[in-house]
Parts: sequence; structure tokens; C-alpha cells
Amino acid sequence: MPHENWNYIPHTKRPTQDGLNLALLMKGIGKGQIPVRAIDVGCGDGIISYEILKNKKATHVMAIDIVAAATKAAALNLEEYVRRGQAEVIKQSAGSFFKIKKFVHRFDRFVINPPFFSSGSGTANSRHRDQRARFEGSLSLKVWVKGASRLLNDGGELYCVFPTERLGELLSELTKNNVEAKEIWWLKADLKKRRFFLRAVQGGRPGIKIHFDYDLKYVE
Repeated sequence: MPHENWNYIPHTKRPTQDGLNLALLMKGIGKGQIPVRAIDVGCGDGIISYEILKNKKATHVMAIDIVAAATKAAALNLEEYVRRGQAEVIKQSAGSFFKIKKFVHRFDRFVINPPFFSSGSGTANSRHRDQRARFEGSLSLKVWVKGASRLLNDGGELYCVFPTERLGELLSELTKNNVEAKEIWWLKADLKKRRFFLRAVQGGRPGIKIHFDYDLKYVE
């Protein structure tokens, strides 16, 4: 869990448990002898990157966000890992980052807690930063799935959390981009099953394992 001196992004709602849960569901890397490079897209205050590194789900994480206040908070929260050379924090839009040639097929894991709602749907949020976090703008479903396909190496994994009502849409986009869904979790604590967690593999074979009412508990 975030330590007591955790730096939150000013003037935004406190993050939900989704980021912590997403990091927990990721496969571990054992002793970490083989480098595992992850990218945390839309990193916010860095909670996913922090948990990934602390719990040995990757050996290096690149955390990117377009919001200056987010990358400032993330840099403070990940300071120890940045100092060790295990983390980088970059202020840049995901769309422009996806186009950088040197990062094509360079990552083993692509992790994202993306905006849930398509532009124009639902009720607008009065806070601009909260609005950006909840509703798709330039970081649409099509953009980040295509970006994952571009950045992941063959066999690389995508991890995300997304609303159940958009499951079909997500699976369709993954298939179009040669990223195959392999596992889906609905958590026991989410009584109405409003969201699911997903692991997909670049170039993977068809076949999905479903975990319904999965009892996920945080272990210190």
C-alpha cells in the first residue's frame, strides 16, 4: 500500500483500489534475473509503478503521463526506484510516445488503468483533471490498444482494468491488433461486477481463462 508520506495529485479525487488490484494480479518475475521492462501508461501518482517494482512484477518501469502534476507526484513517490535506475518518469502524451521508433517492441509488459468512458457518454465531471481521467480524449481505447501492440515484444503482456459494459469492444480491438486476451478477472468485492481486469498476450493463441468472484486480498 502507499506509504504514509505518499504524494497525491493536488485537486483530484483520491484514486480507487483499481491500480493496486491491477498490480497484484500481474505475474511475478521470481528472482528477477531476466530483465522485465514495463510501461505504465497514464501513471498518475505512480501507484501502479510503485507496486510493480515493490512486489517484483518487473525489473524496470517507465511511467508516463501527460499531466505535469501527475508526473511530479510520481517522481517523488518513485524517487528511490529512480535513483536505483529501476524507474523513469516522463511527461508526455501517450499518443506521441507510442510513435517513438526506439520503443517499438521494447517492452515486456504494458499496464494501463485507462479512461473508462467514451467521449460524450455519461455525466461530465466539473474537475478538469478528474474529467480527463474518466473520459476518453486523445487516449481512446483504439489508441492505447494499438499502442500496446506497437510497444510490446512478441509474447509481451498487456494488463488493464475496464468497465464490463465495454468488454466486447475491448476484445474486438485486441484481436484486430494481434493481442489475444488470456485471462479475465471479476473480483468478489465488486458485487455488481461493473469492471473487470484483463491480461492479454501479444501474438498469443486464442483461449481465455475466466476468474469469476475472484477473492483478491492485499498482502503487505
